[in-house]
Amino acid sequence: MSHIRIGDTIQCPETGNMSYPFTGRVLKRYENSYLVAIVAFDPRDRWNVQELVGKTVIAKRACKRLEYDAGAPKQYLATGY
Repeated sequence: MSHIRIGDTIQCPETGNMSYPFTGRVLKRYENSYLVAIVAFDPRDRWNVQELVGKTVIAKRACKRLEYDAGAPKQYLATGY
């Protein structure tokens, strides 16, 4: 598992609050979890994101740090609500 710091972008699986996987940015680290701002999500989850006010807590073991290649084509997902 790579070391995840505040400000890193992570891939998160579906949770009790979200029905589909999403991408988040780490806002705060706790002992066994992260507080993340939801930055990209499946459009079908827009109401869940709105209820969560764009933030959720997720277990550390469920997250994977994303590393982007600057030359790779960008894939944009639904963001915001």
